[in-house]
Amino acid sequence: MKKKIYIVLGSVFFTIGLIGYYMPILPGTIFMIIAAYFYMHSSNRLYKKITSNPYYGNPIKLYIEKHIISKKAKILILSSMWIATIITIYVTPPLIIPFFYESELNFKIIGIILAIIGSIVVLRAKNR
Repeated sequence: MKKKIYIVLGSVFFTIGLIGYYMPILPGTIFMIIAAYFYMHSSNRLYKKITSNPYYGNPIKLYIEKHIISKKAKILILSSMWIATIITIYVTPPLIIPFFYESELNFKIIGIILAIIGSIVVLRAKNR
């Protein structure tokens, strides 16, 4: 049962990852890494299919198996993540959500915290 759930989750993240490679705002590689993780624990065939892809397979395999991100990729990831965070903070209108008081400020803080966490994850990976 666990393998079936992992295959379904891997397929969902794989689909989101594919969409992310064609949509400029959605990061595709991170969702492919998550999909590969689920496939690695459920289907060797699907895991090999992702990691052997000539377009996106090698960076995913390097990250999952050796925790390596190239310097060029780190620069691209960090710059795009922080640019998107800054744009979101200054451009996105405040949302009104009943369980958040002062929701605009809370979402800005959450966005900054998530960007910091993402930066730490990227910077902790080994350089290639």
